[in-house]
Formats: sequence, C-alpha cells, structure tokens
Amino acid sequence: MEKKIKPKIEESKVPISSNRNLIKKKAPVVDVRRQSQVELDAPNAVITEKLKSKRDTELINAALNRHFIFTSLPEENRAMIIDRMRHYALNPKEIVFEQEQTGNTFFIVITGKLEIIVNGKKVNTLSERDSFGELALLHNTPRSATVLTIEKTTLWGLDRKSFRTAVETVNAQNYTENRQFIESVPLFQILTNSQKDALVGSLSTLKFRTGEKVVCEGDPGDLFYLIKDGTVSCTQRGKELRQMFKGDFFGEQALLYNSVRTATITALTDLKCVAIGRERLTKVLGSQLQHIIYQNTKRIGMEKSDVFRQLNPSQALKVLNAFTVQVFKKGQVVIPQGTIKGTNAYIVLKGRIVDKRNVIIAELFSCIGDKELTRDINSEIFDEAISDGESAVAVITRDEFQACIDGEFSQVATNNEAYTVLRKVHLFKNLPNDRFQALTRALELKDFEGGSVIVQQNDPGDSFFIIKQGKVDVVKDGYTIRTITKHDYFGERSVLNGEPRTATVIAVGEITCWVLHQADFTRIIDDNIKNQLVKRIQLQDDNIALNDLLIVKVLGKGMFGNVFLASRKQQNNIYALKTVDRRKIERYEIQENLVLERKVLLQIDHIFILKLVKTFKDQKRVYFLTEFVRGMDLFDVLRELNLVTDRDSRFYIANMIVILEHLHERDIIYRDLKPENIMVDEEGYLKLIDFGTAKIVSGRTYTIVGTPHYMAPEIIVGKGYGVSADFWSLGIMLYEFLCGGVPFGESEEDPYVIYEKVLERKLTYPSFVDQRLPAKPFIEQLLSKNPALRSGGSFDNLKGHPWLSSINWDTLLSKGINPPFKPRVHDFEKEIRAAAKSIKTYDEIISREEANDSIPPKSKKPKAIYANWDEDF
Repeated sequence: MEKKIKPKIEESKVPISSNRNLIKKKAPVVDVRRQSQVELDAPNAVITEKLKSKRDTELINAALNRHFIFTSLPEENRAMIIDRMRHYALNPKEIVFEQEQTGNTFFIVITGKLEIIVNGKKVNTLSERDSFGELALLHNTPRSATVLTIEKTTLWGLDRKSFRTAVETVNAQNYTENRQFIESVPLFQILTNSQKDALVGSLSTLKFRTGEKVVCEGDPGDLFYLIKDGTVSCTQRGKELRQMFKGDFFGEQALLYNSVRTATITALTDLKCVAIGRERLTKVLGSQLQHIIYQNTKRIGMEKSDVFRQLNPSQALKVLNAFTVQVFKKGQVVIPQGTIKGTNAYIVLKGRIVDKRNVIIAELFSCIGDKELTRDINSEIFDEAISDGESAVAVITRDEFQACIDGEFSQVATNNEAYTVLRKVHLFKNLPNDRFQALTRALELKDFEGGSVIVQQNDPGDSFFIIKQGKVDVVKDGYTIRTITKHDYFGERSVLNGEPRTATVIAVGEITCWVLHQADFTRIIDDNIKNQLVKRIQLQDDNIALNDLLIVKVLGKGMFGNVFLASRKQQNNIYALKTVDRRKIERYEIQENLVLERKVLLQIDHIFILKLVKTFKDQKRVYFLTEFVRGMDLFDVLRELNLVTDRDSRFYIANMIVILEHLHERDIIYRDLKPENIMVDEEGYLKLIDFGTAKIVSGRTYTIVGTPHYMAPEIIVGKGYGVSADFWSLGIMLYEFLCGGVPFGESEEDPYVIYEKVLERKLTYPSFVDQRLPAKPFIEQLLSKNPALRSGGSFDNLKGHPWLSSINWDTLLSKGINPPFKPRVHDFEKEIRAAAKSIKTYDEIISREEANDSIPPKSKKPKAIYANWDEDF
C-alpha cells in the first residue's frame, strides 16, 4: 500500500468535534502506471496444465465461493476461470511469495501445508481447501505477508492476466450481444447512444426450463423480453400463433402501457432471455419510455428541418418542449381543410399522414408548415390531412414558436450563425450561457466596401469582428501576413482592454461583418467574468519556451514526477511545471499513460479544471506546463470546515457536476475523484487537477483504477464500466462532506476489506446526522448499484434533481455564488525575485531534486514501446 502523507494542517487546528481522518493519499492506491513492476510468484514451483477431476472442480468452486471477487461472476466466467487454473507443485521450505512483493497469482491449496509469516513472525497455517493471494487478481498491491511451504505442497494457481481475460471476454461478449439486441428492437431504435447504453446496463438475465411458462395470457405484466438463446411458443386461447427464436422479443406493450398480456409464452427448449421492467426503464431514462421516444423523434425531425436546424441549442430545446403531442386513429383528420398556413407547424412522430386521395403528405420525422412559421401570414391554406393508420403528431403554434426564439426569425437565424462562430472563439468559450446569449444579441451587422480599412495597426481597439460574408487581408508592418474569410474573426482581445491593434485589416471586395463593441461587452460582462477571461488569455500563450521559465520552488514530489512553481522571465505570470524523468518513464513503462494524459488535457478547457498551457521535452525529461492554482486542496478545506452544511455541500457538488459534464461530454472518465485531487482556488471555487488516471472511453473499459474507498462496485468486480463510475465517487464525496467520513470502510486500510464493504453497500448514516437530511435521496441515487440510475438519465435530469433546485447554473459558472470558504493564499513575489537572481539553469535545479528520487530497476520483460511516442510533446 502507498505510503501515507501527513496533511498540510496540524491536528491541533481541527475542531475537537471533527471525526475526519487526517491521513490523505496523494495518488490512487490502484494506478495503471504501476502495473509493470510485478514479481514472479512461486518461482521454484513445477507448473503444469493439468486436467481437473470432478473433485478438483468442487474444491476450486468451494474456495471461490469464499471470495467476493468470484461470487458475483456468472457461470460462463467461472467455467473459464476454473479451466485456466494451473497446477503448482512445491517442495518443503519453498517460498510462494514474500511480504511487500507485488505478485499476480491467487492460490488454492490442494495438498500439503504452508505457513503465513508477517514481519518475520508466523501468524497462521494453511492447509487443504484454504486459499490466499486473491487481491493480486485485481491489481498490484504489495503482499501483506510471506507464504512458505512447510511440507510438499500442491496448489491450483490463477494469474491476473488469465483472470482478467476470462472476466473481460465473457462480459464484453455479453455487452456486445445485449447492445445488438437493443439495436434490433424498433421500439428502442430512436433512443440516443447513451440511452441505449443505459438500457444495456439495466438488463437482467432470466432462465426458464423447457415447458415453463414465461408469461400468461390475461396476467398483468411490465417486463419486456429479448430471447438470447432458445425457442418459445406464442399461444392465444390455447392456439399457437407462432414460434419465436434467438433475437426475437415480446412484451413491448407492457413497457409502454402497463397492459395485460395478450398471449401466453411457453419455453419449448431451455430458454435464456434478457429482460427489463417498466419501473426500471423509467428510472434509467428519467421519464416514461413513450415520452422519451417522442422527444427523440421530435429532435430528429427538427434536425431534418431547414428552419428548426437554424436555432441555437437553447432555442431548440425550448421549441422541442413547446411541441404538444396528439395521437390519431386511422381516418381521423390531423389538419382540417382550410387551416391557414403559418399558424401551426407539425412533426410526424409515428405513422404517416395522407391527403383525401391517399397520397402521402408526410411520414416519420417529416415536418409540415415549418417554413410558413417564419413568414408573414397570408391567405394560403392547408389541404385536409388524414391519419393513415395509427399516428402521433407533435404540434407547435406560431405564438409558441416566437416566444421560444425570443424574436423575429430572420434576425434570430442571422444571430445564430454568429452564435456558432462565437462559441469557437477561445476568449468566450467559458462564458455562462445567459451572458453568451446577451453577447450574441448585442452583435451588429455592418457592411464594408472593397479596399476599406476596417482596423488600423497601432490604433486603440474597441471592437471585435466576425466575417459573415467576404474576405479580408491582414497586413502587418506593410506586409500581408494572411487572408481570412467567412466565419473567421479578429480583434477579440480589444473588447477586453482596448489594447492597440497588432495589424491592419483591409476588406477584399465588399464584406459583411458582425461587430461587437467594447461598450456592449462591458455592459454585459461584469468585472468578475472579465478577470476570468484575462486569466484564460494568459494561459493560452503557447509561444512560451522552457528557457523562458524560472524555477521558483518545489511544490510536490510523486512516484512518477515532480512539480515545481515556475514563473515566466520578465513577466508576473506563474505556472506549475510537472517534470517526468525519462529513466522513470522507461522503468515504469508509462509512455502510453503520458501520451493519454496529454491527449486528455488538450481536450479540456474549463474554468473549474486545471488548464494545460504547453508540453515540452528534452533528452532528460518530458514536461507539462499548467496553470498554477492558488489555494488549498479540498481535503484540507474539509478539515477546516469540519462538517459541511447541506447548503455548502450543494455548492461543492454543483461545482463537480459542471466539471463532470464537461469531461463526460468529451467521453473522458476521471476514475479517481476524491478531495485530494480537487483544489479550492483563491476565489473559493473548485478546480480539478491530476489527470494521470483519466481515460477517453468509448463504450466500456475494464482496468481497475482508483482509490478503494471511492471506487464504484462495477470497477471492483471487473465487469466493465463507463463514465457513470465517476457519479459513484461523487456520491461518496457528498456523504463525506455531510457525515465526516466515507460510507464504506472508513476505518479500514486493507483494500480487500474496503472492496467487500463497497460491494455490500450497507449505507447507514451517523447518529448525529438528521434522518431527514435533504441530500439523502441524492446520495442514494448517486450510490445506486446500477450505474445507469445514477445520473437520472442525463446531466439535465441530474441538475434538475430537487436537492439542486436552488442552484443557478449560469451564476455558478460566472462565479457569482458566494463560496463557503476562501483559502488564505501565499504571495510568491519574494521567491520569484530570489529565483530571478539565481544563475542556476532550470535543468540544474530540477536535476538536484531528482538526485534523491528512487529509480526502479529495469524490467526483465520490457514492453515494446513505439520509438517516437513523445513526438507531439
């Protein structure tokens, strides 16, 4: 286990009433970057692939039943695991493994005796049917004892690679099959990918014997079934209607309408199905299935419409929710004869619409009357439109549409074109949505004749320009340095502080621009947000080089690298510089991890997340230059605050939800969310740091990573997990805020015991906590064993939870909410001045710190690493 580090605050400063643990773990206990340092277990054993008798299988099964690692595995996993166990034969006085050694094998004793030795003392004896070393199957944890044979001994052994492969193979196959089943059901095809993934995670496997009835005609039912293997007979009033086979499904009406069964389904062979119930489905998707399907269909219909496609995301969502759904039977009139065009627009959600001659007017996803909504109403009228079979149609009135878009359509559409470009401007990227919308509305359209000078080099700037049509030349010191065209922009920094123009911009032919004036910008953007923008601009300067930096002091030392406070010469900007020694990179074989960490950080740009400025490399190291966060880590802040109030917990959790939303939208899973990895900045807001274990995930991943107390159950059991694992860690943190400790294994240090507690999920609250605690329902949602239930179906649903109803998300993003705690921050001016006087180079200072670092020996079996792995650094 990782060495424990004393917190920054002294114990005497913590209120006597605090029950918080004062020990922190600065790095994840389980870290993919440590996986290469593994010793060989039972090095002197004779290892054979031996056929297992019935008695052997019974002995192995009995041993497996004693460990949570195996008890939740399906039969297919177990069978594969047992098949992969190898036979070990050892003589007396031979070592199986040693204390503090990192091995990778789990053992079951067949014959003989062994002794367990801890710190040189014998503490126990093992004999037939005993088992040991199970934690090694999960990750590289140092052995807690030495195991030595007393007499001739035989063992069954299972190594981590075989175990992980067996578990991953079966679960990945099941996941893929279930995903394909979901894809094949017309009812579910309209769902988004994330909704389908949520369904897959909520399917239950059910088995039936030959002749067993699955559902009975006339019975109430709410389960929907997909046949995974076997054959069934579908009968009505005793008469067989049809047989169904693998890939077929039944019971979908029960999901939509909670209706009684219209037929009896009987297993003709041994049958295996996956099933989902109406209640579970509602929890997973956050609403009734039919509503979800209609919402998704409306969304697709709007995306196909030339009119609705021009709306920005906020307007589109308002319009989507303003549509009302009407259901029609065959022959019913959908649009009466003589209805004036421009009064309503329609989207077909189900079925199709025909005219009097039975000619199709519109089918699924088709829009009717959308173009006319944007024009002045005249005398044009609709012909009668009739439902051809059962249909569903979404309807929005002209007044509702105009209220949603807040203006006249042509002007709104023009502004929305600018909105799309404005969203790409780095300066405005992190603005709260309400301020962003206000900026868009403040844009003014302006035409320029060919040859006219739009801005002059060295003149003071007071406007920002986006090119709507045409192109311009950018001229510096009399030379044209580039030509920019439609949707390019220039002058964005001038609206901040009116700094002089760095170049002249000349219109090439007639052009049209959107213009944002400094006066409007200042009216909309308050000083607080303006200061944030100035800081972000400073962090976007990628012209900085290693030689431009002064190394001021050491901020922290870790297993893989060191972090220094750095200042840019001749400027006041300060940064954090993480350095990773190439010897460590080679010995720990962390090349891929560093490439991934860089890739993740480059995708992130958010005021609540550590900003990567630039990476460097030389012959000795690779470097990550990031913003320096002034403040304290959340671990220490919690100990200053003692127990956190419900209101203050809500503030911190809202910060974290916004952070996770930014990450998950980019398919990034953090995997080690805990107070030690979060800073509270000088303004009292959270900042997520340390992306060494983050990963870009499409679908599922299987690596066990994180800190045991905060790990989601699905990570521990190795069945595959996605971004929902971060919500579990968030739930652990919320409980910790309010209750003074984590809910599972607070007093435990042994990872195996902690994992058992997590999987038991016995969620209880301390006696001093009010049983009517408002956050309880939210904690229990985040700590759901079913990952699909944690978010309530989406971030919108998560943010809409009643416990978070008081949060104004735009105000939060503009740092307009008063935080619970503002850390005392240190002024580094003296240290920076001292560093500027030093004649030592950055390399000399860093090398001096590295001289005391422990460099592990070379691996006996090094991985094949791509030679130019660092080419992008």
